[in-house]
This record gives sequence, C-alpha cells and structure tokens, in this order.
Amino acid sequence: MFKKFFILIITVFLLGNCANAEVLEFAQVSDVHYTLENKVLDRFLYFLSLSLKKNNPDFVVFLGDNVDKSSEVNVIGFMRAIHSINMPYYVVLGKTDAHKLSGIEKEVYLDIVTTFNNNQKENEPYYYFKPNSKFVCVVLDDSPDFAQSKHGEISDEQLDWLDTLLTKYSNKMFLIFHHSPLLPPRVEYKLSMINTEKYENLLKKHKNIVLISSGHYHQEAVQTDENGIRHISAPAFKDIPHSYQLIKIIYDEKTMKSPKDIEINVTSVKV
Repeated sequence: MFKKFFILIITVFLLGNCANAEVLEFAQVSDVHYTLENKVLDRFLYFLSLSLKKNNPDFVVFLGDNVDKSSEVNVIGFMRAIHSINMPYYVVLGKTDAHKLSGIEKEVYLDIVTTFNNNQKENEPYYYFKPNSKFVCVVLDDSPDFAQSKHGEISDEQLDWLDTLLTKYSNKMFLIFHHSPLLPPRVEYKLSMINTEKYENLLKKHKNIVLISSGHYHQEAVQTDENGIRHISAPAFKDIPHSYQLIKIIYDEKTMKSPKDIEINVTSVKV
C-alpha cells in the first residue's frame, strides 16, 4: 500500500513539473545548394514543405548556402521552391549565396528574399526576430562580400550590435544562427571561422545565450561549450538522405539558472 502511495506522489510531482515547462520548437535546413537544373532537389524541397507541415514547428531557419551558384535566377528559383512553406521562415546568408566577384551582391540577394518572404521585411544581412515573448532569435552574416570563401568571419559591427541587443533584452533567452560554426563538428582549418576572439569574449560576457546553430560542414553534431551554450551543426540538405533538424527547447523559467538547465532535443528528419 505504501509503495503504491509513494509511486502516486512521485507521478504527481513529475506531472506538476511538466505542467510548468514550456516548449519552443523550430526546424533548421542547411546547405540546400539549389540550382534550377537540379530537378531532384526541387522535388525534395516540395517534400520538405509537406514534412514541415506535418511536424508543425514554430518557425524554420535556412542556414545558408541556399543556392549552389550565386545568381538571380537561382535565388528566385530557391525562393519559389520554398514559398509553399506555410509557416514563418527566415534565411541566413552562406558562402555561395552572394558575392560581388562571380555572383550577385548581397543587396540584390536580399531584395529577392524579402520580395518572397513576408517575415523578412528589412533588406539586411543580419537581423533579429521574436518567436514568442521569451526568446530572441538573431541571424548573423559571416559570409564574404567580395569573393566566395570557405572561411566565415563576423564583423565587429555585427558583434557590437549583438552586444547591445543582448544587453537590451537581458531578460530574454537568445538563439543565434549563422552559416559557419564557431565550434565546428570536426577540425578542418580550410572551413574554419576566423578572427573569433571578440565573438568568444561576447559569449562569456552574456549569460542569456541558449544555442548557436550553423551548417557549412555538412555534418550533424551537438556540442556544449564552457559557457553552457549548445552548438548545433546541421547536415547538408542537398546530400542523401535529404534531411533537416527539428530542435525542441523545453524550459521552465522558475527552475532554470543558466543555459545548461534548458533541455534541448535535436531530431534529424528525412523528407
């Protein structure tokens, strides 16, 4: 009798804790490398829209290298291919998306994106949005301006802006998105982010950053840095089996004291 009563008490306690928890879920898609000639990829982007509709996340982020070759026709084709996604979605600039030397400038790229996407109203390579009252999502631009490069670099201007934003919304939790990972899934210098000291110091300064998501390496990984921030690397959608990630964040503001206290579940979804 006592054993049954004890189990009942534990169950009620656990259910009570679950009732206090809240959930934010989003999808991230990286390295689509879209071209008009790739009809197979076109079809899988349609399957992606069906899968997203089924899973129904709060929003979707495309993590860069959205097109394989920087051109107006490829960017328009990519935006048309994902236009059927009937939920908020946001686009990150990658290495292959926009560069002056052998492609289109960022302003042209972003003009096309904002024409198709009502969620990105400002023609800016870095920006933020609020998916709910508890979170701020930041999109940073680590892509080069002039020529295509495999190295990512986030400008001081952006980091100063991010520092101000983190201070302004110190009572919010932050999710950060950019194409190149700060904490990569493997050591490969030719793909690495450069000049990272200021960025790393910024992460140590602020305690309200939950995760940083990126692509570029075409490899899945989840790592935690010394600050308790989760770094999530996404697979390349263009590669078989054409997958994306669902990120579920479970949090209880009454009990959590740092990003380490937040539960984050990452699921790879094949379309």
